[in-house]
Order: sequence, then C-alpha cells, then structure tokens
Amino acid sequence: MAHVVRGFISAGLLLGAGALPVAAQSLALPAADPVGISRSGVQVAYGYSLEAAATNPALLASLREKSGAYVAVGLEMASSQQSLESSQNSFYSSDRNRAIGAFGLALRQSPTLTLGLKVDEPFLRHGRLSSDAPTRYLGDGLDLAARRLEGQAAWTLSPSLSVGVGLGVARLSYGSSTVVRLGVPNATTALTDGLVEQRIGETGNKVVPSYSLGLRWAISPRWTLGFVHQSGLKGDLDLKASLQDAPLGYYANDGLSLAPLGTVTRATALLAASTLSAGSGTLNLPSRTTVGMRHRTHPMVTWEADLSWTSGGLQMPGFATARTSLGTATAPAQLPQGKGHLGAGASTEIELGKFWTLRAGLFLDQRSIDSNRTEPLLGGSRTAGFSVGAGYKVFGGELNLGYQFRQSEDQDSRQLDGVWSSTGFRNVGTRLRVESMGHLVALGFKKTF
Repeated sequence: MAHVVRGFISAGLLLGAGALPVAAQSLALPAADPVGISRSGVQVAYGYSLEAAATNPALLASLREKSGAYVAVGLEMASSQQSLESSQNSFYSSDRNRAIGAFGLALRQSPTLTLGLKVDEPFLRHGRLSSDAPTRYLGDGLDLAARRLEGQAAWTLSPSLSVGVGLGVARLSYGSSTVVRLGVPNATTALTDGLVEQRIGETGNKVVPSYSLGLRWAISPRWTLGFVHQSGLKGDLDLKASLQDAPLGYYANDGLSLAPLGTVTRATALLAASTLSAGSGTLNLPSRTTVGMRHRTHPMVTWEADLSWTSGGLQMPGFATARTSLGTATAPAQLPQGKGHLGAGASTEIELGKFWTLRAGLFLDQRSIDSNRTEPLLGGSRTAGFSVGAGYKVFGGELNLGYQFRQSEDQDSRQLDGVWSSTGFRNVGTRLRVESMGHLVALGFKKTF
C-alpha cells in the first residue's frame, strides 16, 4: 500500500510540474538563508535540515541533533529594462540592491516536542525607474519588504509522523512613488498656463500577525511527504505622502512644448501650497500552500519535488495624490491586483565525503498578474529561479553558500506609453517591452550542539 501511495503522489507532483509552461523575478523570495536559496525553496519535506524547518515547522521533529542554530547574511539584486519599439530607446531601473538576513534555532525539549525560532524575509521587491521612463506616470518607484519572526513548535505523533506550527509577527515596510503633472495657473487668471512634472511618494509600515502550519510523513526510510501552509500578510499601513526631489520638468499645455515664461516661478508657489494625500493603505501579501515529496535515492543523493499554490490576495496601496487650486493630480492607474497561481520546483543534494555538500534547485511560477495589467514595478509574468550552492564542514559546524538567478518572461504592452497634457494622461499605443531579472546570494554558518 505504501508504494502505491508514494507512487501516486510522486506522479501527481511531476505531472503538475510538467503542466506549467516553460517560464522563466518574483515578489516572494525562495528563502533568505544559503541552504534554502540553493534549493530554490524546495524543501518542505527535507528532514534532518534545520534550514528546511524555516519553511515547514514540522521538520523540527526530524532533526538528528538535540539543538542547533544558523545565521545568514546576503544580498538581493534586481533590475528592469523598458524598450520602446518606436525609438528603440531603452530605460533601466536603479535602486537595485538590498541586504537580506536569516536566523534559525531549534531546541529539543523532549522526545515528542521540539521548539524553534526563525527570522526570514518572505517578500521583497524594489526598484526606481529613470526620470524619463515611458511608464513613470503609472508608478516609478517601489520599495516593499516583509521581515518575519516566528516561534515554532513540532510534535512527534509517531516515529513517522509529525506536525508543526509557527506563530509570530511580520513587519511590513512599503514605499512607492509616481510622477504626475500639475496645471500651473496663469498669473492673472485661474486657467492653466503650463505644466510642472513632479514626483510624489508615500511611505509606511505595519506589524501584522503571521503563522505557518506543517506536516511531515515519513512513508518509508527513503520517501517523505511534506505539507505546509504559510499565511498571507495583511495590514492597513499608516502612509505619509510627500514631494520627492525637485520638479522633473516644465511644459506648455500640450505636454510637449517648452513652458511659457514665468512657469517656473508660478510652479514653485503652486507646489508649496499643494496638499498631498496618501493612497489607500491596504497592503495584502498572498498566502502559499505547498506539498512536497522527498526521496533519498542513494546514501549520497537526495532529491525533492514541490507543488505550491499561491493565493490571489496580492494588493498594493494606492498611489499618493496632489491637490492644488486647479484640481487633483492622480496616477492614471493603480498597481494591479494579483491572482492565484501554481508553482513547481525540484531540488537535489549530494553529499561528497565527510566535508562537502552540493545543492541545486529550480522553481517555476505561473503568471501572477493578468497580462492586460502588465507593468514594470510588480512584474507578474511567468518567472523562474535557478539555484546552486555548497556546504563545507569547518569550525565544528557547516559554512554554506547559496546563489539563485531569477528571470522573468519578457512582457509586451501597448497600454503603458503615453503623454500628459493639460487635459490629463493619454495613452499613445506605442509597443513597449518590459524585461527584468535578479540575483540572490547568501552566506551562512550552522552549528549543532
């Protein structure tokens, strides 16, 4: 019976992976520690691994040692490129790098109870578009981070079955900016006589609850099934709006010609008297449910395959607005909402002698945002991550290095490029290609005792 169950589950996982289109940077990080990164996050059934217990708390019960801890630091790098078909000009993003960190701890209290603690970063997305990017009116900057702390507990129900729970909090940090054009009134009338282009932004943060639920079932000495549900993170942020940087330009009412004389002086007074308002403060990051199957094919080789479902709860706060005597300037569109989607991945680990361990992983995600809502800040196209890593036993512990290359499928749209005149924003239908990629690297040290 056991071989029938494991064969059925394995077949389902492999078929699920095969059903995904060949895809290729995602809002969610696979992990923030080098072992999880090198496995591309595919580790929900990886027993005997403290780093995997950061994903599935039930795995704490399977650790060989009575206690252990790891600490890791790393760097996440992301960039995007926009290319206009009409002019063949390309525009590149900045603000590309972020430091990341992770911590894990496990303490066995009894043969049936193990406690743990984890600190990680499940979501990270950032970037600033160039000041002349075609899509700057639809949002030109994003800085999103979620830092999570959970206390964990795992109970051994039988030699082959354990369950786990994680309870804690996550700190959501959010910042966004967009570029708007404000009408500048004539010196003698209340009519628009020129435009000023200005970046406005908002920032805020919130501490919200977080939880995870996990299960581990060792079907046989070689086969293990893992299941985990990680909660979404939702909060109403206390956003503060502000003008960012100096005005980006001055224009005539048609939005293209040189501004009339005196526009700069009148625009300075207009901006000083403007009233800024933050957008809707709701930030909702989606939950993820994953099932995985691990197989130890050889004393030196272990592999795992995962199939995950990410909920459709992704929602970003609205952009800030600016109100003047001539009206309110708002972004022509808000950041899109996400949709539920499947992901699949595989990882392998090879133990070379007493000192070296080699790891590799792959994860593919389906599209998380509808194609007709394409934009460069959130992305949302099909994505893929390819990972490698290694561990070396030294100093009485293990030194680990993990790296992942992250790639998004190119997106083409005719809904992003436009001009902004005194009558507002107007799309011009030029074809625009959006490309993005990223790198994730971390170094860590684990010690058992």
